[in-house]
Amino acid sequence: MLKILGRTSSLNVRKVLWTCDELALPYDREDWGTGYASTHDPAFLALNPNALVPVILDEHGPLWESNTICRYLASRHDIGQALLPAEPRARAGVEQWMDWQAT
Repeated sequence: MLKILGRTSSLNVRKVLWTCDELALPYDREDWGTGYASTHDPAFLALNPNALVPVILDEHGPLWESNTICRYLASRHDIGQALLPAEPRARAGVEQWMDWQAT
């Protein structure tokens, strides 16, 4: 089962939750970050040395950075091509907006 570490008040965590909901992926979520479990805890730092949410855990281990997580999840599931097309130009258009919003 996919696990998402992060608080729902984080826009970056909500982006990952939205992606999971769009892909109909089941997940468990744990509150980490401001007001919850500290991201400076050694256990969390072992997953993300930058001490930021979100982090996901799946059978392949931890992954952090919200845009990377969204791309990863969409790429792993056939239905994900609706969110992240395989065709290079269409995919670049999606990634362009993802990168733009990060700045």
